[in-house]
Amino acid sequence: MLIGLDLDNTLIGYDEAFRTVAAESGLVAAGFAGGKAAIRAAIRARPDGEADWQRLQGQVYGPRIDLARPLPGSIDFILAARAAGHALAIISHKTRTGHSDTSGTDLRLAALGWLDRHGYFSRLGFAPVDIHFEDDRAAKLARIRALAPDLFVDDLAEVLDDPGFPAATRAVLLDDWAAVAERVLG
Repeated sequence: MLIGLDLDNTLIGYDEAFRTVAAESGLVAAGFAGGKAAIRAAIRARPDGEADWQRLQGQVYGPRIDLARPLPGSIDFILAARAAGHALAIISHKTRTGHSDTSGTDLRLAALGWLDRHGYFSRLGFAPVDIHFEDDRAAKLARIRALAPDLFVDDLAEVLDDPGFPAATRAVLLDDWAAVAERVLG
């Protein structure tokens, strides 16, 4: 079986990274307790908040990506899937540069570096050819259709519910990796 996986907020967890960089930038108070969604809502509520949010994303997905962590259970899922003989591919909607990022960081290279530092190539069996970055959701869906995975795990229902999502691929919404492992791997 070929299992397709989304990357951001499916394998890579950004809550801690967003809290840290948002607080350092003065966009939220030090000690802010919310996750990415709460941070986004708080920043967007500010004057010029959408621009601030986009700049923050450029920092967290780029030069500050090392603050991100593997989502709990994601590595265990990958190891169990590999042990069961399944192939895996990562398909991500990740632009090369951030919309408002002025650092010049290539977000795709930053993500590949993060994957490398967290053992995705050396320990988890991925090869660079297994990682696919697309510029937008339509291209991501086209890649999913082209690779035709048996199932695809994503944190966004709107990707899985999109009319362009292939009917032959089982859509799995990430709620918790242990629950996904139970449903997918038994």
